[in-house]
Amino acid sequence: MEKQDSPEFSRPVAVETVKEEGAFAIEATPAERENLARRLGIVSVDRLSADLRLRRQMGAMVRLEGEFAAEVTQACVVTLAPVHSRIAAAVDRRYGPAEALTETDAEDISLEDEDPPEVLVGGVIDLGEAVSEQLALEIDPFPRAEGAEFPGYSSGPEPVEKAKSPFAALEDLLKKQK
Repeated sequence: MEKQDSPEFSRPVAVETVKEEGAFAIEATPAERENLARRLGIVSVDRLSADLRLRRQMGAMVRLEGEFAAEVTQACVVTLAPVHSRIAAAVDRRYGPAEALTETDAEDISLEDEDPPEVLVGGVIDLGEAVSEQLALEIDPFPRAEGAEFPGYSSGPEPVEKAKSPFAALEDLLKKQK
């Protein structure tokens, strides 16, 4: 994966321009969708749009919330046929300056807790990059075309033969001795 100077889908917002709350509707251009598909390793991103809100919280913290919708085309992992899917998901992140983040935010992370805040770099939050990262998490890692099968391999665990109980084994021994 090659490193770029700026993300494929970038919509930077200076936090200082957001008073209490700001609403943003963003949509990726065809060129941005093409570059994003290349980055994500999929056939195409056919549509990507989001409705987002930035809201100031206590201190220097800012919360990004909203929803995005995407249509993507991936190659089937069995046949390489195109697999079209629609994705609708939420985006929910917190941002804060590095000095506002505590040691516990980075060390004591629990699955039940809210994600730790992202470091706010240069006073700017890139809405497009946040949506792109969430899209990458939502994409099916193993898309399959309808009816696609991989002969010779199961799509699930093989049935396990039930083991005999120790008493059944003893009973078999007793029968053999008689």
